[in-house]
This record gives sequence, C-alpha cells and structure tokens, in this order.
Amino acid sequence: MQVEQQIVDAGAEVIWILAQDGFGTPGTAQSCRNFMDSQGSELGWCVGDGQTAPTAEAFMDSPFGNGKGFDMVVVRETMEVVFVTSHGIGGGFENLTGEELLAEIQMIAESL
Repeated sequence: MQVEQQIVDAGAEVIWILAQDGFGTPGTAQSCRNFMDSQGSELGWCVGDGQTAPTAEAFMDSPFGNGKGFDMVVVRETMEVVFVTSHGIGGGFENLTGEELLAEIQMIAESL
C-alpha cells in the first residue's frame, strides 16, 4: 500500500487495532494480523484489543473509542495525542482516506 509507506516516510508508524472481528469476537493479535493481510498491508504493528494488558479492550474503552474505528496521531517525544479522527458506517464519522490522513500527518510533522 503506497499510502502506508508514505505515512512511515513522514515519520509516523501505522498501528492497527482490531477491537473485534466480523463475528463480534474480541480482537486478537492473530485476527488483527489476518485483517491486515486481507487488506494487503505489509507495514505497521498490530494489536488485538481483546488481548490488551492489563485490561482487555483498553482502546475501545478509551475516550477515543466510538464502537467503530479511529485514527490517532501521537507525538513520540511528548506522547501527546495531537490528532484524532473516527471512521465507521453511519453518521458522525469523518471517514478520512489514507491520503487525507497522510496530509494531516505531514502538517503535524512540519509544525514540530
């Protein structure tokens, strides 16, 4: 995926977090990896939210969890969340494309 490589080249890391699979089963590292593979993704880290420690579902239980998905940009040096966007089916989600997320990452990188 070309956009993934551009995101990494911009100084960001891609971390996939799978809250649950299509059957509603809590996400595992393996089911996350399977999803990444099905999307043709070869870059990034993978987290099964059903296996997060010390408490499962840490990401979906966070203030950013919305029952669907979200993208988050965190500055490594400060660990500050500087950008969050959501995606999912239905109203109320921004649903940024990879290119739009890349543009946000590039603007953030230029401002540091």
